[in-house]
Amino acid sequence: MTGCKITCLVNNTAAPGYKAEHGISFHIESSCLRMLYDTGQSGDVLLHNAKTAGIDFGWLGLIILSHGHYDHTGGLLKALEKSGTIKVMAHEAAFNQKFALREGKPESIGIPFNVKSLWNYCDIVLQRGPYTICGGLWATGEIPRVTPFEPPSSRFMEEHKGAMFTDQLKDDQSIVVDTNDGLMLITGCCHSGVVNTILQVKALFGRYPTTIVGGLHMESADDARITATVEALKEAGVKKAILGHCSGTKIMDALRTAGVEVVALEAGMRIL
Repeated sequence: MTGCKITCLVNNTAAPGYKAEHGISFHIESSCLRMLYDTGQSGDVLLHNAKTAGIDFGWLGLIILSHGHYDHTGGLLKALEKSGTIKVMAHEAAFNQKFALREGKPESIGIPFNVKSLWNYCDIVLQRGPYTICGGLWATGEIPRVTPFEPPSSRFMEEHKGAMFTDQLKDDQSIVVDTNDGLMLITGCCHSGVVNTILQVKALFGRYPTTIVGGLHMESADDARITATVEALKEAGVKKAILGHCSGTKIMDALRTAGVEVVALEAGMRIL
C-alpha cells in the first residue's frame, strides 16, 4: 500500500517532546481511512501526543481495540470526545470481566467502560472473525492457538456467572498492512503469541509478514519460548521488528543475535 502513514501515539517510552505511559496506540492513515488501533491507558497521553504529532482526531473514522485490557482501551472515551460518533470495533469477548492475579489476588484489568456507557459516543461492532478494514488494511480476528509453547497464561482470569476461569484471551487481534516491502503486522500485546499470529496471517493471505510492530508480551518468557519464537520468525522470513510496550528485552536481544533488524518502539515514532 502506497501512501499509508502509521504513527505510534502511546508506548512505555517516548521520543523527545512526547509523553510515555504503560500502554500502546497507533494512528493509521490510508487513502480511504484514518483510524486508531488501541487508545493507551489514560487518554491524556494519547491526546498530548496526537497534538504534538499534528494528528486531528476530528478526521478519525474508526477505532479498533486489540483486546479488552485497560492499558489498550483506557483512552477510548477521550478519543471519542474529540472524534465525535464513529465506529469502534472489537472482539465479542473484549468487554468480558477481566482480571490479573497479583500476589494471588485477582485485580481488575478490563476495559474501564461497559458497552452501555459507550452507546452515546460510538457505534460498537463486536466481531469474532477476520475482516477487511479498507484497501490494504485488515484485522486478523481471533487467533487460533496452534503452537505448544504459546498457551494462555494462568495469570490472566475472566469472570463468568460469579466463577473465575483462565482467560483464553480470544479477543486478542492484530492489524495487517500491505506495504511496498511486504506485509506488516501491528500488534497490541499479542497475547495469543506472535508465532500463532503470523500463522494466522499466513492462513489468511498466503504469506508471512516481513515486519512486526508493537508489543509481544514476552517480558516473562522463558528461554525455551524465546528460542522457539526466534526460530519460527526467522523461518517465516521476518526481517524487521519494531518492538515496545510489553515485549521485553530478552526477545529483542535474541532477534538481534539471529540477524533480525530490531528497533525500540517509541511514542511519537513514525513507522511508515
